[in-house]
Amino acid sequence: MARTPVTGSTRPGSSTLDSADLWSRLSRTILRVATAVMGATVPLLSERLDAVSDASALTSAVSLWVMWAIVLFCVLVPSTVSLTALRLVAPAHLVVTGLLVVGNLIDDPSTAVVLAIVPTLVVTVFGFAAETGAWFVQASAYGDERRVPLRPPLGFVVVQVSAWAMWVSSLIVGTSALVRETWLAGGILVAIGVAFTIVLPTRFHLLSRRWLVFVPAGVVLHDHVALAETAMFGRTAVASFSVAPRTANLADLSGRSKGTGVAVELHDFDTVVLAATPRTPGGSALHVKSFWVRPSRPGRAISSWNDGRST
Repeated sequence: MARTPVTGSTRPGSSTLDSADLWSRLSRTILRVATAVMGATVPLLSERLDAVSDASALTSAVSLWVMWAIVLFCVLVPSTVSLTALRLVAPAHLVVTGLLVVGNLIDDPSTAVVLAIVPTLVVTVFGFAAETGAWFVQASAYGDERRVPLRPPLGFVVVQVSAWAMWVSSLIVGTSALVRETWLAGGILVAIGVAFTIVLPTRFHLLSRRWLVFVPAGVVLHDHVALAETAMFGRTAVASFSVAPRTANLADLSGRSKGTGVAVELHDFDTVVLAATPRTPGGSALHVKSFWVRPSRPGRAISSWNDGRST
């Protein structure tokens, strides 16, 4: 049987892969250390918490401790669910910490309090890093699966970030209003926040479950943002698998992402089912012979394909 031609490969054992592996381990260590240090931010903020009312101080302290506990659990038990929780909660911890730090700078500047924002900022930045996504996603893999996350479509991210901002702001402002006994406004805002708490994690989790899955039999495109059904392609059906920019002759299965991605050419036409839209509520079938997706690490996708090809 003729061997499948593959372009854009990265030779296993090369310095490029070694550097990527080193950065992956380093980023994990930084995230773990920063998460541990994050637990010390509440005592550092005690000076600022003492300057507000007892009810506000208690609410802020409990919120920070609970959010830190969630982030710690996510880092200790990585998975796709943990990735979603980390990316929802770490920025919220950053917002609450930032508000307390800003309040301290206005009232009585303190270097210790300002430094409290550093570890939670590091956790938030590294929580959204591609390496963290790959680590958490692979932790949920089965057997011989090798998962490579896909970059999110910009439009989807804008909507999700806007919804997240409304969620956090409604909870923070609503809770503050209740503490000040402004019952009607506080109750409405907290109710909105609770509604977002029920709906938002499911929507965010769609982003955590977008990946290419490489198995000995071939490759699977698992993306319920762009597709209505998972698309599977056998190894013998793939003519080439290469890093490439998006072009007009490639079916865009990235959800309209931009940048460098991976072009997959098939020997024969295959059918994929695109996700539902207002015009096509049941999804729509698309016959493709070549398509384009955008992994978070295109080179790693090529390496994963080649590793499976050699087994």
